[in-house]
Amino acid sequence: MLRLSHLLSCDTPMYGDYTRIEIQKTNEIQKGDSSNNSSISLASHSGTHIDAPYHFDEKGKKLDEFHTDFWFCNKPYLIERRATPGEILSMSSWGAEIESIPEGTDILLIKTGFEDRRQPDDEQSRADYIFNGPGLAPDLGLWLRKNTELKFIGFDFISLTSFQNRELGRVAHRAFLSTRPDGFSSDIPKPPILIIEDMKLSELNGSPNRVIISPMLFVNADGAPVTVFAETKPA
Repeated sequence: MLRLSHLLSCDTPMYGDYTRIEIQKTNEIQKGDSSNNSSISLASHSGTHIDAPYHFDEKGKKLDEFHTDFWFCNKPYLIERRATPGEILSMSSWGAEIESIPEGTDILLIKTGFEDRRQPDDEQSRADYIFNGPGLAPDLGLWLRKNTELKFIGFDFISLTSFQNRELGRVAHRAFLSTRPDGFSSDIPKPPILIIEDMKLSELNGSPNRVIISPMLFVNADGAPVTVFAETKPA
């Protein structure tokens, strides 16, 4: 088994550097307390996290409304291709890889190597990760909605929205998540594709056998930190 999610810490990079994660010890045995306890303060879209349809669609489902079976994926597929800072991954540039997704795939994982820039001790790389990451184009989301059975898409950069192209990113989020994406006069009959951002894919070589997704569930969840496990194929 591999864990495909990063550990949360006070050094976790956050999209646009708008917020911080705070983890504080509230009780410590070494200071005479009877137990160790911690207080955690974080935004719902922190670290490796998942976007619910409700994140960009007032009528969309919330994470706490999905059935338990929904979180198990038995037909994962991995695409490996390098991405450059600020690159927008679209059908025109990535169409061949996207169209090669096997029938019945339920989670698509995109490994670009951008995770290498996530290091907290390299200020320039970390700035690239936060402010100049790749993004996904709306046409890619719409094509996947219409032509696949995907439940999830996940990738190793900080957000589906490139910080340098935020308006395009908002349209792209709606293309994946909304019942009625921008430019459509009626609902798309195919279900939304939930988005897992800021994944840890560096240790994953090849498509895994199975993926298990475990989000932090709370009432009316628009998104949440998530722990993702992959059952890998024998060497």
